[in-house]
Amino acid sequence: MKPTAFALFDFDGTLCRGDSILPYLTFAVGRKAAPVGQLGRALSGYLDYQIDHSRDAEAKARALSFIQGRTRAEMDALAREFMEKKLRKRFFQDGLREMDRLRAEGKRIVVISASPEVYLRLLPEFMPVDAVLATPCTLDDSGCYTGEVPVNCRGEEKLRRLRRYLTENDLSIDRAASWSYGDSLGDRPMLMLTDHPTLVNPKKKLVMAMPGAKQVCWK
Repeated sequence: MKPTAFALFDFDGTLCRGDSILPYLTFAVGRKAAPVGQLGRALSGYLDYQIDHSRDAEAKARALSFIQGRTRAEMDALAREFMEKKLRKRFFQDGLREMDRLRAEGKRIVVISASPEVYLRLLPEFMPVDAVLATPCTLDDSGCYTGEVPVNCRGEEKLRRLRRYLTENDLSIDRAASWSYGDSLGDRPMLMLTDHPTLVNPKKKLVMAMPGAKQVCWK
């Protein structure tokens, strides 16, 4: 496998201000792509997740249940409009500048996020990103979304997704030449893959888990 210099990024809270799934759902409701009750389903899923963290994929599937039966092309169109009109306004400009710097140095930029791929897969149209590894949303044989979310791309799942990506592309991480960026404790497994972990506007638990790591405040 070819050792490669990577820049690994979380998305929500790291490259984008706050969470992205609620703005996406609100946008979908506003465009009448989802029923108003979708927000209630998302809230009930979130409350169940707070009680039992092992139900994270189930909670995300409930929040995204409106995509069932929709084609990828249909949902891509909604995602593109969401990115263009809403989400890009929440991007940290400091993060974009850092990505430009890393790309100029020849690093391969990969975003690994718990946000759903139903919209995050469009990110390379709006950021200098080589690959996006996000929470998968299952498609059936006809190319329509089933509404199923098999796994949430968080914590150790980020490592599994990245290892699969490396294997499929015959690559390995050059630790000394690679950088990683995250804001929460769920990003720690990913951050530990490089010799240059960077905590972006970090939450307290991440700071406590990685004392001495570089911290930055992006706007």
